[in-house]
Amino acid sequence: MNLKDLLALVDGFHITDRGLLRARAALERKRDEATERGFRAQAQRYFESLAREAEAHVADVDRRLDDSYQRQFNLNAERAVALRRLDGARDVLRALDDT
Repeated sequence: MNLKDLLALVDGFHITDRGLLRARAALERKRDEATERGFRAQAQRYFESLAREAEAHVADVDRRLDDSYQRQFNLNAERAVALRRLDGARDVLRALDDT
């Protein structure tokens, strides 16, 4: 990818990493091969770490969602049993009132 497009992608993030910020600032002062390689290396390091962190977060949220779905399923089943008991009890009470 050309440097201009790469910079546009990187600049779309709020970067606080000092190494990447220094490498980005160095590109503003001087654009040569060594500076570009340094920037690309810092971007690679930063975004690999960001991707690992985001993958772990997604996995954690997915696990918590699975737990939540399981609890919801269990509560729905428990509610269905309670409704059947309620309907049965009401049937018996109606039958008792009819006699």
